[in-house]
Amino acid sequence: MSNAKLAADRIREEVLILDVLVAYGYAVHPSGGDREQQFSCDLHGDGNDTKPSARVYPDSASFYCFACGRTRDAITLVREKEGLDFWPAVRALEQRYGLKPLKWVQEKKTTQEEVGAALQVKVPVSTVFQRTERFLLSMCREKSAERWQLAALWEAHDQIATAHYREGVGDAEAKALSLRVLDKAKTILGVVS
Repeated sequence: MSNAKLAADRIREEVLILDVLVAYGYAVHPSGGDREQQFSCDLHGDGNDTKPSARVYPDSASFYCFACGRTRDAITLVREKEGLDFWPAVRALEQRYGLKPLKWVQEKKTTQEEVGAALQVKVPVSTVFQRTERFLLSMCREKSAERWQLAALWEAHDQIATAHYREGVGDAEAKALSLRVLDKAKTILGVVS
């Protein structure tokens, strides 16, 4: 099971959706228990919902807005209300509701194996470096891994890039991209706590 799924499942189990809705000012009764309640949703249109278009389902720790046509849970709500990515939203909920962060569980593949597998795709080298850059930079920004894991990812990227250029099959654009990635990595990894 992935780290993201473990974190999301725990929040659904331990954080009451009614408490999160109340914290954001939605008109639901926190003592409503397992009772479904209707409320106005400000996440669609101009944010001014004159008729209660959303319904909370405490048993599934979610709510559905009929106007938006979307189901949301606590993490999704925090992401949309505060403009956060997944991991910062998880950490915000953990902090607000007194949950200790979960320990990172190593997946079956090592990070170097995952990066290596991603680079086996038959696409131009410059595309691979762009994908890798986006992936690694988002992990660094979100601090979704331990510092040593992030460093291992960047090292894997560097080793692959070095091997690629040593064989003389790289193009100038890919080389420029990889150098930019490595410069950003040094800056970001210096900030990651």
